[in-house]
Amino acid sequence: MKHVTIFRDEQFYASHASATVAQNGDLLVVFRNAPYEHVFAHVHPRARIDMVRSTDMGETWDPATRTTVYDPGDGFNLNDPSITTLRDGTILVTAFIGHAPWAKEEKWGDGIKGVRGTNYYYVPSERWVVLLRSFDNGHTWEGPFTVDASAYADNAAVFASIVEFSDGRLLMPVSCWVEEIKTQHAALVCSTDKGKTWEPYSIITSWSPEGSWMGEQANVMSFGLPSVIAYDDDHLLAAGWSNFEVGTLITASEDGGKTWGPLQPVVSKGECMHLCATSSGATILSYGYRRPPYGIRAWPSYDRGKTWNPGYAFTLRDDGAMRDLGYPRSIQLPDGRIFCVYYFNVHDEDKSYYDEEATLRICKEWNLDPPLYTYQVAGLRFIGGTFFTEEEMKELAGTATFDEKIETQPTLL
Repeated sequence: MKHVTIFRDEQFYASHASATVAQNGDLLVVFRNAPYEHVFAHVHPRARIDMVRSTDMGETWDPATRTTVYDPGDGFNLNDPSITTLRDGTILVTAFIGHAPWAKEEKWGDGIKGVRGTNYYYVPSERWVVLLRSFDNGHTWEGPFTVDASAYADNAAVFASIVEFSDGRLLMPVSCWVEEIKTQHAALVCSTDKGKTWEPYSIITSWSPEGSWMGEQANVMSFGLPSVIAYDDDHLLAAGWSNFEVGTLITASEDGGKTWGPLQPVVSKGECMHLCATSSGATILSYGYRRPPYGIRAWPSYDRGKTWNPGYAFTLRDDGAMRDLGYPRSIQLPDGRIFCVYYFNVHDEDKSYYDEEATLRICKEWNLDPPLYTYQVAGLRFIGGTFFTEEEMKELAGTATFDEKIETQPTLL
């Protein structure tokens, strides 16, 4: 097993990464990039999608390769960029965007919220999914195209990679909040023109939190950030993030994603999970572990997600300094190795980027806990990756144990 630092820069808060292998053999990683601030948040009016490239299958990562895939401009926040290479070499990048104005504009009424520790705002009720395409191994990009999920709701988000069927159809898992009925859908939209246009396909599952979507849902069963993989054109598996104690929920489809079976809990107590199917037949569930020991974990199933033996779960990293980490995505490389990419933090002895006096002043003003919302405990957020083989996966089996006790944690927004 080998860990690498993919991107780290003291000017930026780098997070939410995804990886793919381009048709020319380059390994590409996209991630959310936003300016560094004393008090971190997952919202910023100048967030964008950046990409770095490795020409030696991840052995080295040159910061000079960093390019911007998409910059929505001032006053917009974006999250969870994901990258997928189609069979013909077309590369797709998705993300969801929302308004993040610098001032509290009256047109949004009570729907505009302040971002704690900052002087800007966001509008949680308005978000939409965009897609960009590249036909030259990620050197130039076409778009963005807006993904139409209006059949489910006008408020959509995306996290995971796109699924491609043998006939070229594409499926994208999305989350949609329907304010009128206080219901959230995990759904699929379909494209037949390589991602340029989309239409409704199916609902994986729905749930109704008690209270508003951005409010009291800490102990509610849910299916957030859906990740979907296809074993073939008929058999699909989906995983969702539950705020309930189990951590992960799984469901399967045997008709190409048109209908879905009952939800099955997988007691990972993890967060922000992702599915990867390997050529040997293993299904790997990667997830962040946001309680001590903070880190990245993975859990294989050897029967297409029907059963999950806790003794197979293993730890990739447990050296995180605090819980603002994760959103791992795993892919299998041409040589058979698994590459898991994520954002991470470790304790830095030298924090030249950290102004403790200014940070403590902001925390006092906003009544924030410095160890939780600043760099007082943890170091700079960076994009990291771990390479491992399926043999190492078996050797590490059983290392991802957890404390049965779980405590509700505040949101990282």
